[in-house]
Amino acid sequence: MKKIILFIFCIALSVSSFAIKVENNQIIDDYGNRIEAKEYKKIIVTDPGVIEILFKIGGEKSIVAIAKTSKSKIYPSDKVDKLVSIGNISNLNLEKVIEYKPDLIVVSSMMLRNVDAVKKMGYNIIVSNASSLDGILDLISVTGVISGKKEEAEKLKKECTLKLEKIEKEKNKNSSKLKGAILFSTSPMSAFSENSIPGDVLKHLGVINIAANVPGQRPILSPEYILKENPDFLAGAMSLDNPQQIIEASNVIPKIKAGKNNNIFILDSSVILRSSYRIFDEMEVLKEKLDKIESK
Repeated sequence: MKKIILFIFCIALSVSSFAIKVENNQIIDDYGNRIEAKEYKKIIVTDPGVIEILFKIGGEKSIVAIAKTSKSKIYPSDKVDKLVSIGNISNLNLEKVIEYKPDLIVVSSMMLRNVDAVKKMGYNIIVSNASSLDGILDLISVTGVISGKKEEAEKLKKECTLKLEKIEKEKNKNSSKLKGAILFSTSPMSAFSENSIPGDVLKHLGVINIAANVPGQRPILSPEYILKENPDFLAGAMSLDNPQQIIEASNVIPKIKAGKNNNIFILDSSVILRSSYRIFDEMEVLKEKLDKIESK
């Protein structure tokens, strides 16, 4: 089951260009699905990021049901835990969908398997896929439209944009560049490419992503390549929850700067991989970590 989820996740992060947008009074996703750009009163949401955005802008009253995650919490967890769940992030209980009679279903790209079936049932459905920070900003705007909280969403989008601009300005002032990667797994050791949310985060932080020089959506980093690139840090996400997993993954890790200086750490996957406004706060936390590495 774990391997299946990882496979679906790879697909989910590998096929986005613009994610989702509003055009000619329609909301259009990256897969050609279209819905009217208006407020919806009864929404089923399976994308954790969209759930978090809805709560942040005060649009949670439009939620009739969600799909809960198996491990990580969805923020604010004390309120989200009280919502009805009718599936998980990769599969929806279609019988329950009928029971709740939604006027819109918002799914992440991890649930593409259900999209055609839901459309045949006559329901509006949109895929809230985002593989970049700009995509998340657009998603905030769209979430405001469908929940009738457009003004609140635009305010949140502006706050996130200002945080991003501040990070960009500080990056431009800094002439030195760290090298590193955010790892997806250690067996084999693979990392997030530039065409992913984690990859885009590194780009905006001014980090040289060593995975950018390796082909593939989820590049495999050989021991020889890691030794050659000699990264300043390695961060783990997804299935990695302990720095020791990275340290023990290859005998070259103690030989590179990241290993020698103990700059190996774990990022909160529920933030760094999620299409939520919270990622802009997490970028500031990550920036502090990187600043400490540079100052050593």
